Amino acid sequence: MKKIIILICLASSLNIYSQKEDFIKNIFILRFLEEGILVNKDIKTDERIYNSDIIDINIDSLNGYGPNIVFYKFILGKNSIKSLDIRTDISLHMTSCQEYILGYNVENNNSYRIKGFNSNDLFLMLKDISATGSKPKKIKKILTELNDLLIGVDFMCVFKSLQKFDFSSSSLKPCSDAKELH
Repeated sequence: MKKIIILICLASSLNIYSQKEDFIKNIFILRFLEEGILVNKDIKTDERIYNSDIIDINIDSLNGYGPNIVFYKFILGKNSIKSLDIRTDISLHMTSCQEYILGYNVENNNSYRIKGFNSNDLFLMLKDISATGSKPKKIKKILTELNDLLIGVDFMCVFKSLQKFDFSSSSLKPCSDAKELH
């Protein structure tokens, strides 16, 4: 009986993990569609299609921060995006950016564009992180802890660039000057 209960609990937790991963993949796809990084068109009419259910994406899981923030990465050439509908054609619009990083808050379902996107949501993520603890942390301590995750982002540089409105900084480089890749 104990073995059956353990198997049921294990199967349930795997199902929850799978649902969370599917949800995060959907967020990535929607962010890509929203920013024009990913274009999905009907082959016959050439109209854009904004349905994330007909797109599959492969992403990498990175380290997390605390119990609530997890990070995911898409790397051009390593990870894949494909259409699940043969009546559509997918293209990526990118320049020199090779990777995109999203943060996700499992507590409130917020997602944070951290690297490669046209905007950066670090301030929103910092606000959410500081709101979750019973004892407030200083921003510098949070940024240092985030840098210690080694996910490919210099959080201190991003923070300083956002503070100074230095949008030409390499840490805030977007992929908005697009050229089409198939």
